[in-house]
Amino acid sequence: MCRMLRPTNVRFWLALAATVALVAMAACGGGDEGNEASGTGPAAPTVVSGAPDTPAPAAGEPVPANIEAGARKLLADEVGEGDFSLTSSEGVQWSDASLGCPKEGFGYAQVITPGYKLVFDLEGASYPVHSNADGSHIVICRNGQ
Repeated sequence: MCRMLRPTNVRFWLALAATVALVAMAACGGGDEGNEASGTGPAAPTVVSGAPDTPAPAAGEPVPANIEAGARKLLADEVGEGDFSLTSSEGVQWSDASLGCPKEGFGYAQVITPGYKLVFDLEGASYPVHSNADGSHIVICRNGQ
C-alpha cells in the first residue's frame, strides 16, 4: 500500500536537507566570498603553466633578446663555445609543457604552451632550441622533433 507523506514529515525532511546544505557550505568555506572575518578574501587560483602573465608570441614577432641570449648560453654550456649563427626563429604554440622535446620517462602538463623555436647553426650542424614565452625554460631539442 502506498502511504502518503504528512505535511509534518515534508517539513522535517526540508529542514534536514537545509541543515545539511548549510553544514556542507560551512565546511567548504562558504563559497567564493572568502573569509571576511579573517580578511583573507577568496583564494587565488592555482596556476599550472609557466608564466601566466607573459603574452603568447604573435606570428612573425621577433624573438626577445633575453630568449636568444639564454639559448646561446645554453648552447655554449652544453655543446661548447663557438660562433653559433641564428638561422631561423618563430613564435609557436607548443602542444604541452615539453616544448616539443619530450624526454622519455618524464611527464608534462598537457596545456598549450606559448613559446619560441630557434634554430642555430655551428659549422654545418643544426641545433634547434625551444623555449616557453618568457624564456624561463629553454631546451636544446636533441630528439629530432
